[in-house]
Amino acid sequence: MQQEVERLRHLYKISQSMQTLDLDKILHLILEGVTKSIGFDRARLYLVDEQNKMLRCKMAVGIENETIKDIALPIEEEGSIVGRAVLEKKSYVIHDALNDPRVNASLKKILNLKSFAAVPLIGKEKVWGVITADNLYSDRKITKEQIEVLVTFANQAGLAIQNASMYERVKQSSRVLEEQLIQSSKLAALGQLSAGIAHELRNPLTSIKILLHSVIKKIEPKENIKTDVEIIESEIERMNGIIKQFLDFSRPGFLCVSSVNVNDVLKETLNLMAYELEDQCVSVERQFDNKIPEISADKEKLKQVFLNIVLNSVQAMPGGGRVIVKTSVAADYVTVSIKDFGKGIPVKIKDKLFEPFFTTRKEGVGLGLPISRRIIENHKGQLIIHSEVGKGTEVVIKLPR
Repeated sequence: MQQEVERLRHLYKISQSMQTLDLDKILHLILEGVTKSIGFDRARLYLVDEQNKMLRCKMAVGIENETIKDIALPIEEEGSIVGRAVLEKKSYVIHDALNDPRVNASLKKILNLKSFAAVPLIGKEKVWGVITADNLYSDRKITKEQIEVLVTFANQAGLAIQNASMYERVKQSSRVLEEQLIQSSKLAALGQLSAGIAHELRNPLTSIKILLHSVIKKIEPKENIKTDVEIIESEIERMNGIIKQFLDFSRPGFLCVSSVNVNDVLKETLNLMAYELEDQCVSVERQFDNKIPEISADKEKLKQVFLNIVLNSVQAMPGGGRVIVKTSVAADYVTVSIKDFGKGIPVKIKDKLFEPFFTTRKEGVGLGLPISRRIIENHKGQLIIHSEVGKGTEVVIKLPR
């Protein structure tokens, strides 16, 4: 009778704790219930890792944390009774683990298994994991009654995990939405500021350029003065280029759409860059799929994107190197991949790459990638960056067919 009261008390604590949505607290209470209330010596809780199709030991009672931290079991019928419990949504009691081929071999060794029970954690949506329990120290036989109560605890655990998971998804969605709203408002403000500054700078620069040419016509410059004048002109053009980037960033995404062959756009872009590539000792390997269909796109805007990305690749290999430019087609997208073998992007700055005005170069403005992504997104496409320090960077652009 006392044991039954203890079980009910523990189930009540679990149901109360579910309101907090603190998953670790709930899971620990459940495992304590399995040991203290049901009477098992040890208990372990595995959660499903859907991406890798594995069961990972999240928590245990009666076992050192160091022992379980690396335990991962395949979700399959052969060689993993715990995995089978997930697939079949069925409880198992193993009386002779050492000689049962269905039990994972490494698990027998790590946990010194003799006999144990495995019960799936079933929520409304799916199986979330498995609880396993045994009596290693007392060597007591696992009874039918213990299994029935263990199933009750497992059902509570399944619901608790589902509730906590739903809450976490909602919280994460809210966080992402909030960040997007903040970023959008920042970009809007920066865009307006950029446009204002750019227009204010462009007018005096135009005047300076006109006056410079007027002065040159009126005088016969000596050789050293001519050199200075050429530098001034060059600097004016550089400033105009920066102003153009500001204006491109601030303008809305108007597209002049026509039927475009991405291979042709890439060829034109690379031809424009031929001198720069040769000067920097960078070779380009073209791997174009000649069967890609034409798409509706703004040809000049795409050129701007490809130019930005190839230039980034060149600058990532100051001693020269190789760039692979590849095109392919899938069911819904034409894909362009531009891959270099340069220094790669450190993880700590990867998340900042699309922030306006963020740059690691002394002469950079930090608008190339933000503008490029905006152009691709205005085409309803995606721009994704894969990079590894010391091995290089690949930019993948997906454009809808």
